[in-house]
Amino acid sequence: MSNKDQESTENSFASRFGNRNLILITASLTVLIVIAILISQMIAWNEADERLVHQSAFTGNLTVINQAGPYFKAFGTISAYKKVISINFTGDKSATASAIVPLIPIRFLDTTTGGARGVARFRLPGNVPPTESGELRGLLKIHEEFGSQETLISNLLMRATTENVKASARTMSVEQHYSGGNGQLSQDFSDQLINGIFVTEQIIDSNGRNRAQNTLTNNEQQRVTIKKKEDKQGNLLRNAPILGLYGITVVDASIIDIEYENKVNARLEAQKQAAADEALARQNLKKAEQQARTEVALGEQAIAKQRAESKKLKIKEQIDAERIKANAIISAQQRVAVKAELAKEQAEILKQQRLEAQGMDVLAEARQRAKSSALDPKYVFDETLKAEVEIQTSLFTSLGKSRLVPEIVIGGGQGEQSNGSEFMRLLAADAALNLKKRLDNK
Repeated sequence: MSNKDQESTENSFASRFGNRNLILITASLTVLIVIAILISQMIAWNEADERLVHQSAFTGNLTVINQAGPYFKAFGTISAYKKVISINFTGDKSATASAIVPLIPIRFLDTTTGGARGVARFRLPGNVPPTESGELRGLLKIHEEFGSQETLISNLLMRATTENVKASARTMSVEQHYSGGNGQLSQDFSDQLINGIFVTEQIIDSNGRNRAQNTLTNNEQQRVTIKKKEDKQGNLLRNAPILGLYGITVVDASIIDIEYENKVNARLEAQKQAAADEALARQNLKKAEQQARTEVALGEQAIAKQRAESKKLKIKEQIDAERIKANAIISAQQRVAVKAELAKEQAEILKQQRLEAQGMDVLAEARQRAKSSALDPKYVFDETLKAEVEIQTSLFTSLGKSRLVPEIVIGGGQGEQSNGSEFMRLLAADAALNLKKRLDNK
């Protein structure tokens, strides 16, 4: 497109909108920009995790803005401070913190070096009223002395963290830390950061001092320890805490671990191996001692078992002897009882024999008396009379059962015989009656 054509196009655009309209649009844009600038300078926004120090553009007064959200800036200057500032000295560049720094170099009591890895977090004060003399305090005092958060971190917080890490490492040797002193190191770091660094003194103890010359030879070993000084009341002496002057509080502070120098790692590995060998030797010694105690226990157990067997045999022999003795006593008692029974039976037999003998004597005496009585006429007559009475009584009884009137059967073949028999019975009855009468008369 030629210049003539371009000029013609511009002339046509100007002719279309007119110069007046262009002026109006330009003025409107200018006003909008000015309004936006004025609004941005008049009203600003505060984040929830920050505190702002506002300096008035007209009076120069400093105020602290704590509330989150919009606030009236009024062309003043703003300095932002995090409510909690974290210092990460782990060496991890990807960590999220207010300040990320490399490991803090330290030196232990035995001059061994290393790098401390940890985190420290600090809470900044808010709006604190000034003193009666007008001296600023709180965040305003911090802003007055440091001017920005970056300066505060580099000149105060980082310096305090470094000094306290180094002071904590100087109270122990690397062997003490390696043997489980990391917890104590971290605790000392937090304690000193809050309350102030300990006032300490070194105590050198040598195990071969030449007392006469008061000198040390090359073969002597020195042992250096750190003693924390105390006052008369027993409280630890400390240096004044730096952070306390500004009202900064420690949220938490810890040393995660220590990265030792290479020669320390080699020495610690050797000590670790020596400790492992010593532990193994102690374990073997303990095992040998345990085995010896086991052998002794087994020997004592065998001896006790043998004694128990001997005691058992002795008790068995005693029991057998007691049983034999008891059986002998029982047998003797049984024999005595049998003899007593036999004696009793013999006594009974003798008694029966005596009774039989007495009976024989009585019988002989009775026979003798009977024999003597047989010669007595009266005795003979009485006995004869008794016998006759019995005979006659039997006869009378028989006669009582007989028929006293004879039965005469005429014309029978056997009649004569029957009548004869009946007649003989009648005669006998008559004779019996006569005899009875005679006896009664007697």
